[in-house]
Amino acid sequence: MSKDLEISDLETAGLQAVDRFLSTFNSRDIMAWADSLHFPHVRPAHAGQITVFESMQHYVEAFNFDRVIATGWDHSEWDYKHALHFSSKKVHVAGQWSRYTTTGEKLLSTPIVYIVTYQQGQWGIQSRFSSDYVSDDMDNGITTEMETRCFALIHDFINRANEGNHAACAELINYPHFAIGKDKLDCSKDGSELDLPSGHITVNSLYAIQTGMHSMNAALDINLNIGGTHHQRHIVLNISKRNNHLGIQAWSALDPTVKQVTA
Repeated sequence: MSKDLEISDLETAGLQAVDRFLSTFNSRDIMAWADSLHFPHVRPAHAGQITVFESMQHYVEAFNFDRVIATGWDHSEWDYKHALHFSSKKVHVAGQWSRYTTTGEKLLSTPIVYIVTYQQGQWGIQSRFSSDYVSDDMDNGITTEMETRCFALIHDFINRANEGNHAACAELINYPHFAIGKDKLDCSKDGSELDLPSGHITVNSLYAIQTGMHSMNAALDINLNIGGTHHQRHIVLNISKRNNHLGIQAWSALDPTVKQVTA
């Protein structure tokens, strides 16, 4: 039976989706873990090859639990998780998990923003925006500098977009670039394929969600004026330094005015 989901239900749905992701990973059941995702699926990150997994089969064939277990991993736990933004078919969730050995020794920690979408009757993770982990004992001046550079890049991008300067915007992007829709994943291989927002953008708020030495996940609330009609958008951005170029690697936007979804 269908029902209308209120904001609290959407928050619960987003958090349950990421809980399912972690619990199925701990179960070592590769099919159950892959079923917590939506496809095509991508995990933008500052290092390594960024692969678009077109299907569950592609994902399952590419992953090997034995390699993870060989590191001494026994289980993973949340350090934190909370929902950032909500709409009828998309929820942005920020979280960080750590991997542990059987004796409780921490192996690694990873901060992530999860793009959770509602498709074919199920909430699942469409994309994971990865930021590199910075431990508490590291110099926080490193992350402060990264935040300053990333904020300047975002404002520069918006100013150039408002001018209609496509070429300047394209220079501020890392490729391949990913835009995560409600039920799709768009990939731009170069600036000629980049789809810029139409209308005039006004920034209402901008803050860092997670910041590392080489990357940052940021939250951006904007007003988009298209032909005199104003639209609110909540956006998460993944910015990374790849090949010595700091650029916007991925983004996801949602409409916060949509408060219900029939499920």
